[in-house]
Amino acid sequence: MKALVLTVITLLTVFAGEVMACPACAGSLQNPKDKYLVYSLIVFIVLIYIPFYLLYRTIIKNRHLNELKESDLK
Repeated sequence: MKALVLTVITLLTVFAGEVMACPACAGSLQNPKDKYLVYSLIVFIVLIYIPFYLLYRTIIKNRHLNELKESDLK
């Protein structure tokens, strides 16, 4: 798990220059760095969406965890 986290952080650091751009320059056809802008945005959205979805699913699944049922007490 630590190796995976380290790999992701390293990749994000290496490719950080590909994503950075001023708002007026982002998406311009003359800039060759914007060739991978869509892929960078897709990766960013996936990296944000998946952990929050897992957190949401865990909260919804365990929302009644603290409630005791009569059948559990016997």
